[in-house]
Amino acid sequence: MVVILMTLSRLAHADTNPSDTEKMRSVKLAINPIPVQPPVLAQVVVTASRMALPLKHTLAPTTLFNQQDMVESGALDLPALLPVVAGVQVVRSGGPGATSSLFLRGAAASQTLVLIDGVRVDSASLGSAQLSQLMLDQFERIEVESGNASALYGSNAIGGAVHIFTKEGGQHAPKLNFSAEMGSHHTQHQQVGMAGALDAAGDTTFNLNGSRLKTAGFAARERQPMQVASPPAYGFFTESIGTQLKHRFTPSWLAGIRFYQSEGAVGSDLAYGCPTDLNLAHNRVRTASIFVDGKLGQVWRTSLLLASSNDQNLNWLNGIFDNHFSTTNRQLTWQNELTLRPKQRLRFGYEYLQQNLDASLYAAASRHLHASFAGYQVGLGAHQLQFNVRRDQSTQFDVAHSYYAGYGYSFDPYWKFTASHSTAFRVPSFNDLYYPNYGNAKLQPESSHAVEAGIEHVSDQLGMTRLSVFQTRYNDLIEAIPIPPAESNVFQLYQAQNIGRARVQGLEATWHGRVLGTRIRSSVTAQRALDETHKRDLPRRARYLANLFATRRLGDWQVGGLWLMSGQRHDNGTLLGGYGVVNLNARYDISRSWYFATRIENLLNKNHELVHAYRAAPRSVYFTLGWRQR
Repeated sequence: MVVILMTLSRLAHADTNPSDTEKMRSVKLAINPIPVQPPVLAQVVVTASRMALPLKHTLAPTTLFNQQDMVESGALDLPALLPVVAGVQVVRSGGPGATSSLFLRGAAASQTLVLIDGVRVDSASLGSAQLSQLMLDQFERIEVESGNASALYGSNAIGGAVHIFTKEGGQHAPKLNFSAEMGSHHTQHQQVGMAGALDAAGDTTFNLNGSRLKTAGFAARERQPMQVASPPAYGFFTESIGTQLKHRFTPSWLAGIRFYQSEGAVGSDLAYGCPTDLNLAHNRVRTASIFVDGKLGQVWRTSLLLASSNDQNLNWLNGIFDNHFSTTNRQLTWQNELTLRPKQRLRFGYEYLQQNLDASLYAAASRHLHASFAGYQVGLGAHQLQFNVRRDQSTQFDVAHSYYAGYGYSFDPYWKFTASHSTAFRVPSFNDLYYPNYGNAKLQPESSHAVEAGIEHVSDQLGMTRLSVFQTRYNDLIEAIPIPPAESNVFQLYQAQNIGRARVQGLEATWHGRVLGTRIRSSVTAQRALDETHKRDLPRRARYLANLFATRRLGDWQVGGLWLMSGQRHDNGTLLGGYGVVNLNARYDISRSWYFATRIENLLNKNHELVHAYRAAPRSVYFTLGWRQR
């Protein structure tokens, strides 16, 4: 593959006589005018090193979804979008709203950090974020960084980090938009938003966006042999709102506030209890923040973020309140960036995090974390270097140090080799420590170190291609281990334990670009996630993953499709079969303001399981009518 790409690259960038080039270009334009496409090289990310960088300059593999990408994907929520990323698996026990877990490069959900506008939204009890509660309506862009990121963000970033940015206003008069969707399972989805500037100069901008989703759902569990009636369908209802107000005081200084909340209720048929039990959960994810960003001089940029987030889970069993978990994260982040030379930047800062948990099943718990971090990035001709180091101190555990060392070498303007070595850690969640008949107060934090090497090619003609090989080794990995029969009782079958050593090795190949006007994203991942202590595969990690997403503009139509493939996985001692799922979507612009869209999920009605004993969604069809002010 690399040889073919190098040959195509030489042909695409070969020297040509200027006059001949102009003649060929004139002939092509006369026959078929070519629409101007946004260049691949112009994309910008801000997560791979906590600095704003063009995508081609990042060393850590980073996947970017802008608003156009999210619309063209046809995805409704974050769990439906993320499987397009190389090495990502999302397992969901049912339809929208059902519990969803993210596996990134073999790392579990609690080992991948999720941030909304730079604010942590993970539950202190579970150690992971409520992905199923995160609809895409309020999001401007999403960036996924693969690989150890603790040197940048601290605990829970062993597998990587998912950065979500809510919508912002623009420097134009306020504009309104809305849409309404109906479809399978009695689904109703409405969205309305307004964004723009409050003054003629465009110094004060705002965004306000709200959405509502209601669906009757489907029966996710099969009827058991002794069960008289089939399990009922459990619905999902959620309302989300996002708002942002920002003011630029001078060309160098701006400040603003952000608020996001998604709150809803979902029913579920749990794997334990009586078949007739009715389980209802009320979930909420909320963030609120104040930020200031500006320059203290020509070379010194500083920013301050004060934020609070809340993750809440309330549960009812057969109409009787059962239990609750409510996490409050209070966060302060102060970051500075010094531009020493055009290609030489120094970053340093301080972060404080206070986590408080109010839980009904065990005593309330809290902890404080203090962190200092620094990073240095420099370009020396064809060479690129990046160093990051971070020191985290927790009131529960000893000091943890993590670092990242990355190197890149550009063979020419299009080809680059990268390599990195990094360390990461994760502190146990409060459930790991204290949950009745499961928690283990003697647990130690997980730690890991990772090595990675890759080669990539980036050009406007051939898009972006990357081939990566990686290995992550874990020490003190926390897993649920069965208790020996002699020690167990009817209530205690599993306990959280540090199992010793584990290893994930993998190979990723990704490409995105354009072919004859069709925009394509694709990836193939081969990996092995092994519990070295017990000589077995880690649960729910497939050895092979692949995806192909294509979208094309045909006049007033935008059509697209997504194919997802997963190999076999083990789950609770059961081997789950591999699967391939096809989704289609289309959008028609009725006028400059009105549009009609449709999408089909699981086109071939593939009967498969993402979680043992829970069926994935059957074939579903949805229709949308929308309007946007021009």
